[in-house]
Amino acid sequence: MKTLFLMQIGRQLFAIDKECVVGVGAQDDGRVKPVEENGKKYLPLPHGNRAVICDVQALMTGAEASLSSKRGNYLIVAHEENLMALTMSGKGRIVMADVAAALPLPPAFTGKSRDLIPGALINCTDLILLVDLKVLLDSTNWVAHHGG
Repeated sequence: MKTLFLMQIGRQLFAIDKECVVGVGAQDDGRVKPVEENGKKYLPLPHGNRAVICDVQALMTGAEASLSSKRGNYLIVAHEENLMALTMSGKGRIVMADVAAALPLPPAFTGKSRDLIPGALINCTDLILLVDLKVLLDSTNWVAHHGG
């Protein structure tokens, strides 16, 4: 069993290793306005830190980033020495799961989705997609340098 952070993005559930989670913050451009630099958007954090904003849904679908939503939250995660702010629809929660039981993605998932999501867990009628943070960070860097 492993402790995961379960987040909802749009209508889909995603999970990452709880040990990577730094915190959760509200999307509120009135209080904390994201800044753009070198093609990336960053969320300013306390103590002069900042997290690159990652829109998982946009990366998976290839659609335009949906960062304009002001009714969600950011999940702040650390990967190696990098901080990322993942856009979420809700606040998320901690769950225990047997990640050894993860299944490969169904054939309907193509392109970047296969790289970003190494497996899926099924909980009754819910499909929980496991996120690979390294691939997510690499994808965010690629989009910034290649313009989409």
